Amino acid sequence: MQSTNLIQSKGTKFKDESWDFRKDFTKYSNHGFHTYPAMMIPQVARRLIRTYGKNAKVLLDPFMGSGTALLEATLHTNFEKAYGIDINPLALLISKVKTTPIDSKILWKEYHQLIEQCTDDKQAVNFSQKQIERPSFPNIDFWFKPQVVTDLAIIRKNISEIKNKDIKNFFLVAFSETVRDASNTRNREYKLYRMSPEMMKKHNPDTISTFRDKLKENITSMHNYYQEYDKNCKVSLLAEDTRKTTSIQDGEVDLIITSPPYGDSRTTVAYGQFSRLALQWLGYDQKTVLGIDKVSLGGIPTNDLIHDLGSPTLKDTLQKIADVDPMRARDVLSFYVDFDKCVQELHRVTKEGAFLCFVVGNRTVKGVQIPTDEIILELFQAKNHYKHHNTFIRNIPHKRMPKINSPTNISGNHGVTMNEEWIVIIEKE
Repeated sequence: MQSTNLIQSKGTKFKDESWDFRKDFTKYSNHGFHTYPAMMIPQVARRLIRTYGKNAKVLLDPFMGSGTALLEATLHTNFEKAYGIDINPLALLISKVKTTPIDSKILWKEYHQLIEQCTDDKQAVNFSQKQIERPSFPNIDFWFKPQVVTDLAIIRKNISEIKNKDIKNFFLVAFSETVRDASNTRNREYKLYRMSPEMMKKHNPDTISTFRDKLKENITSMHNYYQEYDKNCKVSLLAEDTRKTTSIQDGEVDLIITSPPYGDSRTTVAYGQFSRLALQWLGYDQKTVLGIDKVSLGGIPTNDLIHDLGSPTLKDTLQKIADVDPMRARDVLSFYVDFDKCVQELHRVTKEGAFLCFVVGNRTVKGVQIPTDEIILELFQAKNHYKHHNTFIRNIPHKRMPKINSPTNISGNHGVTMNEEWIVIIEKE
């Protein structure tokens, strides 16, 4: 372990490769149900719980994404409740399914019936003996080949006939993953980029087989989770906004584990674009589907660079960016203005002695690295009493991040994205 004290008055910050979990399997239990942008690996959440949440009863992830921290909470015996908050309907669906135990015997029975019916329906459609209603949303034929559209419509129709909501949701998560795998999008991309013409010629997915294989994998995982989860931990998912007053009670939370968004959906991690095709197939309206990135933290730029946020580091960073591009500086500021609203809500819902653990990436804008780990700490300490314990710097060997991004959104103009994360540990005093 390499250790360098970088913040004298704020605790220690150092590189710690024991947080890398380079060789660990990250898809155990239900963690592999569905891909999601910039997922926190479960080993990080698990270690944070064991180190800072030994006596915690209520966990909160205010930007829960695919629910890694919540799932880990249900695998520990000390929690009575785990809250998750997110504005993305796909995140809510994935997190709900991952933390809802279902007997695998029931799932296997439904699986056999569903796959058999899908296979029969496909054969009937191919022989013009049956009509399947296909969805209507913009550019469906651009993103999906005709046979894929037919197969996905068949799968969706049969899932819709499942009466039990939890079982239906379980199958919808596998369906959502199948939508992305069978689409014409390039692999390992968050944003919507279509395959090249050469790739398109080779792209002829067996959609029903893809769905079948994903279901088998998820049912096997659910079988293990069903044996391991803590029945005393109640999971509560909130389709709310952490910038506003949530339904969580004052001082109810004693542990926060979260990985906030990176602050720029246009050039770094596009949660809305990643979710778009799946949400369209799941039947969400266009306003909801297209509005996710805009209503996310920092989705709307500020009018100017005037602010009263209590972070000297942010002020210096904004000036460096503004010297190059004032518009981009406003984009950056908008994220921290929104995040500061979250700071006040998290202060309200946490009790004294609560630990708050933030896993963040320090992205680069216009050649300037933004020290989000230091800015977050300063925002918390500006108005309230918080003790900084440590900031651990870990390499990112597993996290699904693009290796390059387009910092200017100009074709061919790329920059290297984050290869490290900063794990900030603070305590409410």
